[in-house]
Amino acid sequence: MNCIIIEDEPAAQSILESYLSHCPDLHCLGIFAEAFSAQVFLNSNKVDLIFLDINLPEMSGISFLRSLIHPPLVIFTTAYSQYAVAGFDLEVVDFLLKPFSFERFCKAVNKARERFNANTTSTLPQKLSIKSGPRIYQISPDDILFIESCGDYVTIFCADKKPVVHGTLKSWEEKLKEYSFLKVHRAVVVNLSKISHIEGNLIQIGEHKLPVSEQYKEQLLERMFGKQED
Repeated sequence: MNCIIIEDEPAAQSILESYLSHCPDLHCLGIFAEAFSAQVFLNSNKVDLIFLDINLPEMSGISFLRSLIHPPLVIFTTAYSQYAVAGFDLEVVDFLLKPFSFERFCKAVNKARERFNANTTSTLPQKLSIKSGPRIYQISPDDILFIESCGDYVTIFCADKKPVVHGTLKSWEEKLKEYSFLKVHRAVVVNLSKISHIEGNLIQIGEHKLPVSEQYKEQLLERMFGKQED
């Protein structure tokens, strides 16, 4: 998740930044001391979660949140417990009362992860409409084994079919970016969940052996097994 911190106290900024450094799936894109500069940033950047102080100069965190048309997930951070009701009314993820421990921070972040995953899952299309010749297929992304390109066409390999459609591999990478797909060769995108094993520079998916280019191998191993140590 991409997140930002809106907090005017340097000490509180440092604590949040330190806590976030222990959460590799949270990417802090910026720290802002007041709401207006944060608003400018939100206008041009995708942010999934805000750690939002309530007592801010010029505009309070509550007023700022109410001004957002499509607010991201928000965790309030404040030294004043009386704002908890306002947080509930605004449907924030959690309310962190300063000073808060790393354990309490993690609990709030886990709530944010749960809501983020639920929101993401609910917005993903369950089926893709694929036109191949005179036929139109309804295919779930989970049923796709891999996609292979050849010229101006791609073949969608599934367990029981392999429709050929006009298009580029890049367009299919974009279409499936929210799922567990990865490009492993200039002409191949694979469903990581369908890989049975990797041996050398070959991936085994069902009965298919697919090549892995050296330029993509490190990323493949990281996605499947985490960062590889030398």
